[in-house]
Amino acid sequence: MILPTVIQLAFGIGHALASGEEGRSSDAISGFWHAALVALLNLVFLPHQTLLAFDAIIRSLVRRFITGERLLEWETAAQAESKATNTTTLDRYLAIMPLVATGLAVLIWYIAPLHRALYFALPILLLWSLAGVVTAWLNLPPREWQPPSAADEAFLLKHALRIWRYFCQFGGERHNYLIPDNVEEDGLYEAARVSPTNIGLLLNARQAACELGFLTTPEFAALTSRSLATIARLEKYRGHLYNWYDTQTLQPLNAEPFVSSVDSGNLVASLYTLHAGAQELTRNPLFSPQLFHGLAAHWRLLRLQTEFTASLTPISLPGPSAPTEAWIEWMPLAEIALKAAADSVVPQPDSAWWIDETRRRMTAILDLLCEYLPWMLPAYRPLCEFIQLGPEERNGPRSIEDAILFAEILDVRLVHAWDSLAPNPELLASGEKLRGSLPAAIHNLRNLVTDLRQIAKDAERLAEDTEFAFLIDPRRQILSIGYDMGKHQLHEACYDMIASEARIATFLAITRGDLPQHSWAKLARDHTYAYGHFLLSSWTGTMFEYLMPSIWMRSYHGTLIARTEASSVCVQRAFARTLNIPWGISESASARKDDAGHYHYQAFGVPRIALSADATAGPVVSPYSTFLALGVDTCEALRNLHRMASAGWVGAYGFYEAADYTGSLRKPALAREWMAHHQGMSLLAILNLLHNHVVQRWFHANPPIRATELLLHEIAESKVVLRARLKEFPPAQN
Repeated sequence: MILPTVIQLAFGIGHALASGEEGRSSDAISGFWHAALVALLNLVFLPHQTLLAFDAIIRSLVRRFITGERLLEWETAAQAESKATNTTTLDRYLAIMPLVATGLAVLIWYIAPLHRALYFALPILLLWSLAGVVTAWLNLPPREWQPPSAADEAFLLKHALRIWRYFCQFGGERHNYLIPDNVEEDGLYEAARVSPTNIGLLLNARQAACELGFLTTPEFAALTSRSLATIARLEKYRGHLYNWYDTQTLQPLNAEPFVSSVDSGNLVASLYTLHAGAQELTRNPLFSPQLFHGLAAHWRLLRLQTEFTASLTPISLPGPSAPTEAWIEWMPLAEIALKAAADSVVPQPDSAWWIDETRRRMTAILDLLCEYLPWMLPAYRPLCEFIQLGPEERNGPRSIEDAILFAEILDVRLVHAWDSLAPNPELLASGEKLRGSLPAAIHNLRNLVTDLRQIAKDAERLAEDTEFAFLIDPRRQILSIGYDMGKHQLHEACYDMIASEARIATFLAITRGDLPQHSWAKLARDHTYAYGHFLLSSWTGTMFEYLMPSIWMRSYHGTLIARTEASSVCVQRAFARTLNIPWGISESASARKDDAGHYHYQAFGVPRIALSADATAGPVVSPYSTFLALGVDTCEALRNLHRMASAGWVGAYGFYEAADYTGSLRKPALAREWMAHHQGMSLLAILNLLHNHVVQRWFHANPPIRATELLLHEIAESKVVLRARLKEFPPAQN
């Protein structure tokens, strides 16, 4: 069994010596050990495979020559997996392997001329007896993922809520349900301009808020419908939004606007995500315990306001698994406490906003019950018990469409029980009130389903109307940076690196058929080596370039993209350790201001992994970069965020834009502003971590994405080859 492996090693080393390429010998030896492991596994499972072969032979002979039955029986692997029982012939033979090995040992002891022959057979027999253990080891997942602790989850939820405040407070009517590009803390200056990326992240941020319990589904539908109506009014070119619009006039910000390929790619990704997410909402329970978790997050954040700590601390929150009735009984007590807290002191503007928002959350939850699911109100509990409507049936998870059917059935059950209710005036009055509310509830539920389906339809239409074909450089067959509307021509520069934020735009152009699949291979895959790690080079060495697409796009373990993402985080951490500062450097604002008094924006990155000769680290550290890394190295990202929070980098709308260390490595100057696209990326990264990569699931639920996702399975190049190739170049300079 080992002979073919040895021959493979000999040929591999011979080929390496003949080629003269350094590193090929190591590659051959590495391949030998891999083949040797496969041979060892074949040896371990040899008797098991023998039993399976004998089983198949005997079954075939019996059915062919004796019973004549089940001759066409065929079962696919998928059918076998779907059976209720997991015990198959394969499993049964695997379970008896220790008995087989023991039986063979006894047989050798009694039949062999010399008893010591057993000692020579013992290692092989031991391997055979461990076949079940080896199978269990092989079936282990490739890596164990540890979810964040309860304390870390509360920490992330608190910051997610602060981030959501940005979109909630500034994404309303004043900006036509779009979002200002950035807001500065000084005077709360709102930059009334918006990009396609900002718009897409606003739409997805509302999905995140709905998923985290910060918004009810009707609120999400109303806000999203208004934003989509605004988008429909914006001037476009071949389905593309221009790179900047005024959020109040809705006119392009420049007289000669520009169509940005990367911005359009981000928006289309967001629209596909919205399409699948809105469809899923019609199938999900309308009323979820997550709404109470969101309310609890509001309450905990409100208690952090120092002027309210004494007033609100005595009001304990219901437990995590408390029923709906407990929360509804808690809300009036909370309202009294909020009023007392507001009357006791003059709240600061920040605290006043949280009081009002917490009240709005309680009102929204009660409105949801009253207007859509009235039978879940505690006031109707005696009535429901009387007509034998149990708690599970009354309060169980129910999709919107199921809720419509349930409301219609409930009305019929009330009619049938009407004579029984007559002797009890209280139950009769309760029944009349509930029956009177059901038609409105059914109407509201049907309208909500219609609204969500329309949102999904509009999002898909906007995505499908966005043409990428005219953005393709005809000579290079890759995406140009964009299209200049003033000159009516493509920009000469192209996005030609796979380690860039344009990765998602290129991927989407391929899914749409505007780019051929071989264009994916045209994206540069130049590797570099920094701080002990191989990774793809990017233009400016920012975490944004490496990690931003992974908000929507899956990164499969062991692939080129996944290894690069992990290595980019390691490099960023190593670079920060040399300066003893928190890690996470990307394009962001710095503390330097322009002549108008606004923060200066620049692409900061780690020079050793950047191709641009002008790349600089600053160093300027942006917290959103660490949020992007939550899905790559959760523990280290959380540790870094805690370090930043302890340093006071948090404001009213979450972490500040950046900490600028260019003046001092001991006391950074903070860029006290918040940028819409960085806020959105941070919120979606938190959602992906806490809710099992739901944003990626929404994005990949679209058929065009599923049809093309094989491109994301590209295997990483051997480190041995990369190391040999690295020796051909002079060492990189810091």
